Amino acid sequence: MRLAKILSAAIVPMFLLACGDDNPSINVNSPNGENPQDSSKVEPPPNIPDSALTPITRDYSKIWTAGEGTAENPYQIANEQDLRNLAFYVNDSSMNFKDKFFKQTADIALSSAWSPIGVYGKNSLGYGNRPFSGTYDGGSKTISGLSISDTTAYSGLFGLIRGAHVSNLVIKGAKMNVGSYAGVLAGMMDSSVVENCTIDGAEVKGKDRVAGLTGEATYVTVTNVAISGSVSGENSVAGIIGRMQNGTLTTLSNKAAVTGKSTVGGIVGASASVGGESVITSVLNYGTVTGTKDVGGLAATMSMTKMERSGNYGEVTANENAMGAAGGVVAVVSNKSSVNEVFNAGVVTATKVQAAGGVFGSMKSVTATNVFNIGEIAGDAATFKGGLVGIVDGTSDLSSGYNAGKIPNDNKSGTVAGRVTSTATVKNVYFDKTVGGSCLVIAETMNSELPTGFATEEMKAATFVTTLNGAGSVWAIDPAKFGGYPSFSWAK
Repeated sequence: MRLAKILSAAIVPMFLLACGDDNPSINVNSPNGENPQDSSKVEPPPNIPDSALTPITRDYSKIWTAGEGTAENPYQIANEQDLRNLAFYVNDSSMNFKDKFFKQTADIALSSAWSPIGVYGKNSLGYGNRPFSGTYDGGSKTISGLSISDTTAYSGLFGLIRGAHVSNLVIKGAKMNVGSYAGVLAGMMDSSVVENCTIDGAEVKGKDRVAGLTGEATYVTVTNVAISGSVSGENSVAGIIGRMQNGTLTTLSNKAAVTGKSTVGGIVGASASVGGESVITSVLNYGTVTGTKDVGGLAATMSMTKMERSGNYGEVTANENAMGAAGGVVAVVSNKSSVNEVFNAGVVTATKVQAAGGVFGSMKSVTATNVFNIGEIAGDAATFKGGLVGIVDGTSDLSSGYNAGKIPNDNKSGTVAGRVTSTATVKNVYFDKTVGGSCLVIAETMNSELPTGFATEEMKAATFVTTLNGAGSVWAIDPAKFGGYPSFSWAK
């Protein structure tokens, strides 16, 4: 009876037309318009502009019986029907709930297949974007039983959020077998904030731009998020965000196993920026990351992005693409990105790819300082492999770091780098002399100063820490961490 009242009160054609979120500048038939079949060649879309329509007010006191939708007294989501009512009003009545507040007050177990809150593109009635733009506080409560089996794009608890704030939410055991633009929290996030959320035991299977949290993110801030389970797809696949433009990521961890084809990362598939700089800080990956082209423990590709105080423990595997790369931290980092205080402790295996490294597969026009690798680098002799970097190119500057990970003994492997071009600089970088057999320090170099090797016991001594630090204090030794090799105070 309650739902019947909702339907009779809300479904009015003229009302739908008045509240729609159509925007002719957006290809509402996406993802076909963005060619997600080959998303590795697609630049991240711009953020979705706000609607110019005048908001319509409505009395929801009979829909959510507790709360007024204010910050002080939010609408209360206490059961499954309350949550489905929110989906109904966003999707079928075009209410974005901008400046409205919701709080989940109890654990919710969904009893049947879920239809995401928020619609991107034209639905069956022919209307346009319908985002959720309000504030949803999960109250540290759990949503379980989230199940979506639909190849339609933009899938998750939310299909599309724009200008939203989602926090303190736990989603357990989600199962998704979907198309492109998919994540357990949201298919797509634009100009939104997500914080203090956990995705536990998820199983996500999709196509392009698929991840544990969200498939696509533009102009977002994501803080304190943890993911576990498994994520699989084709292009731009990751543990947390499949593809990001202009974002700030802080204190994230991934324990999900991630599998894809191209652009596959433990934290983010691709990170880029337009007119600014994306920032990734304090992120850790523990899950295995497997793909064919451009596979990285933290990120597959980074452009105009700053990464700091982050590390990878998961195994990274890339194969079967002669132009691809694999990196313990990032597969391909370029275009004035900067990296500081990062490490890799996972095995990196590369077969039939162009470049592989303990920290980076390849770096071009990048500044990287204070980096180390203790993970083994393995693969075939056709790949440029380096303890720290496979290929260093452009006006790159690599300084203050070391490699203590085992390297194959072949003519394309270097204990520090596989190949360094004449325009790049490598300085104050060191290696353990026991890890490379008879291979060179840099397999192929053009007028580069060769790094210095040390015996294992020398690298674990206080004098080596002093050498790494120079005039700074970034490096320290804890005998219980990383086999006694130098690391950073925050690294666990």
